[in-house]
Amino acid sequence: MYNELLYYNKPAKHYMEALPLGNGSLGAMCYSSVGTDVISLNHDTLWTGHPRTIKKDGAYESYLKAQKLSLAGKYVKAQKEIEANFLTCWSQAYMPFGDLKLYFESDNFDTFKRSLDLSKAVLTNTYKSDGVSFKKTAFVSHPDGVMVYRIESENSKTFSFKAELDCPLKNETYTSDGYIIVDGECPGDADTQHPSYPCHNLIYSDKDEERGILFRGALKVETDGEITEDKADLDIKNATFATIYFTIKTSFNGFDKYPAIEGREYKNLCIETLDKAYKLGFDAIKDRHIADYKSYYDRVAFSLGTSDSQLIPTDERIKAFEKNKNDDDLYVLLFNFGRYLLISSSRAGTQATNLQGIWSNSIKPSWNCNYTTNINTQMNYWPVLPCNMPELMTPITDMLKTLSVTGEEVARNFYNAKGFVVHHNSDIWGFSYPVQGRACWGYWQGGSGWLCRSLFEIYEYTLNKDFLGKTAYPIMKKAAEFYLDILTEDEKGNLIICPATSPENNFKMGFGSSSTSKSTAMMNSIVLDLFTSCKKSCEVLSVKDDFYTKICDNIQKIKPLCIGKKGELLEWNEQLPEREVHHRHVSHLYALHPANIITYENDKELFNACKKTLEIRGDDGTGWSLAWKINFWARLRDGNHALSLVDKLLTLVDTDGENYHHGGVYPNLFDAHPPFQIDGNFGALSGICEMLLQSNGENIYLLPALPDKWKNGSVKGLAAKGNVTLDIEWTDGKVTDYTIHGNSKKLNIIKCK
Repeated sequence: MYNELLYYNKPAKHYMEALPLGNGSLGAMCYSSVGTDVISLNHDTLWTGHPRTIKKDGAYESYLKAQKLSLAGKYVKAQKEIEANFLTCWSQAYMPFGDLKLYFESDNFDTFKRSLDLSKAVLTNTYKSDGVSFKKTAFVSHPDGVMVYRIESENSKTFSFKAELDCPLKNETYTSDGYIIVDGECPGDADTQHPSYPCHNLIYSDKDEERGILFRGALKVETDGEITEDKADLDIKNATFATIYFTIKTSFNGFDKYPAIEGREYKNLCIETLDKAYKLGFDAIKDRHIADYKSYYDRVAFSLGTSDSQLIPTDERIKAFEKNKNDDDLYVLLFNFGRYLLISSSRAGTQATNLQGIWSNSIKPSWNCNYTTNINTQMNYWPVLPCNMPELMTPITDMLKTLSVTGEEVARNFYNAKGFVVHHNSDIWGFSYPVQGRACWGYWQGGSGWLCRSLFEIYEYTLNKDFLGKTAYPIMKKAAEFYLDILTEDEKGNLIICPATSPENNFKMGFGSSSTSKSTAMMNSIVLDLFTSCKKSCEVLSVKDDFYTKICDNIQKIKPLCIGKKGELLEWNEQLPEREVHHRHVSHLYALHPANIITYENDKELFNACKKTLEIRGDDGTGWSLAWKINFWARLRDGNHALSLVDKLLTLVDTDGENYHHGGVYPNLFDAHPPFQIDGNFGALSGICEMLLQSNGENIYLLPALPDKWKNGSVKGLAAKGNVTLDIEWTDGKVTDYTIHGNSKKLNIIKCK
């Protein structure tokens, strides 16, 4: 039980101590306090902005000039050209709805407990206040589209409280017929043109075509007490129970629809959703919620044997673990929490998870809480397929459908190329332009290629040929057409992307530095990986056209990966001095993970070069960086090293501190970049899956990176490529039994332990 329970014996004081609930679109962070209880609220379509086209005169000419300079080895000049004449503006920002606040008569308490049951996605808070026992129960239902927050007292003791909704965005808040209603509007722009950083100033407009997303958030209370409306608040008196139903609906109607002019109806829908939930009632909604949630959660079960862990607060468990590392159930808790967050933040019909999933309380969030596509957005979806929840890939597929449209104009105007391209950032409007600032992040056209990897993996795991033919392949082909148009020959006749960067990293050049090179390992690997996926897709679909022929020809000509003087994999076109040896990004190992280009079986020399690269880079890093390294070491079949990085990730980070270079977890197990980024949670889950099971469509490797410490255990329901799932048991580090579910006729099972 203790590997499925987050537990605390005091109220949350900080956002990173509160506990998350969600149904894919509606998110809540529950502080579970006594005198003043706060629930911070989000909706996946509350973003600044509206559809727009960014013009950049001379961008293509600038690209050609930078390419010529890079081919001549004049990297600093090429970078200056890009930063001066090619980059554009920032993406839009994810916005919070605000807080539901409940004010009770007393803030005295004892015997306080609050917990989140990961097996049911239900939060429970119990305490005594002035001699009266209280119980609070909360969850966010996907079937019924509401957050439910129930307060009960013991032995029919009455209580009173006031409820209010506090929204930081432009809004009108009022009560009507027993509801609290917030009718609001997101800013039309997050000051995306600001030269240093976005969200400098939130901008509202009176012009309908420039207005942001409109929304309504509302609550209704079911109680045996008396309800009194007071302008924007509800007063509930003399109640023995009260159930609050809350939801949000917005006018967002697609990436290409102006929300104030062409938006969907949302006001009536909001009230209708509440009324249906109110009529259905607490017990029925709870049962429907748990059944829906468990239909995903119960597909996988992970155990490391019997445990003598005690019911102690989770933050204290993390502190104790830092000292003695003897709580194996904490690994399982991290694994289960990652699966919980996946189910709670990404469902069919919702937006893809952003940097914080659906949980953000700032109107000026770090990095706009957007989609950062040079690793973070992709990492959010790494564990979905291994954890046997392919339905949850729908949002990232929908996102790619949008980007394959919006990225066309960028490919055409910035590169004079066909197909589509995605750079380093995106948002709900399908932003795909090169963002402003520095070339080391702004000039990187790998987002489209990397995101397409998820499409082909959906096919590899499910063998859904219909999905491959109608959805995945057309988008992948379109992404490949862009790269086919911009590939350039180097002096040896190799095909490269030029100029190229390796996300957010730099190398030394004279007295300065540059991020712009003739080519990079990452960009060439992304192109090779995409072309290979397209080739395989054509063969599955029996397509042997000119595109297939061209792809096959280009695969042979892409510049091969190179090994440096120290035996490391070269990151840049040639051996160049590192500006930051221990940089958080390890982008040049893309071919090792997430791709399967480099494996022990097919190239031991490059395999060992990857290992040397990681040794040089070091084990420190931000939360998501640690998570990626777990996956790398798992692919290198070194379970002990992978586990040492899981241990680093399970380091408690101060809720008030933001050490940018050293990640860990907050008291609520949220990943600390710092600040909070959910990709670290998902990357850690993916890494543990990689430690237990790896597959390539032909071979399935059982326990390929099992750490010595995990002597005994079992895992049930993990998925492998080839449309199968596996149950594995092991004792003393050796596989003792396994069961494969599905058609495994063409798959080889290899016991690595």
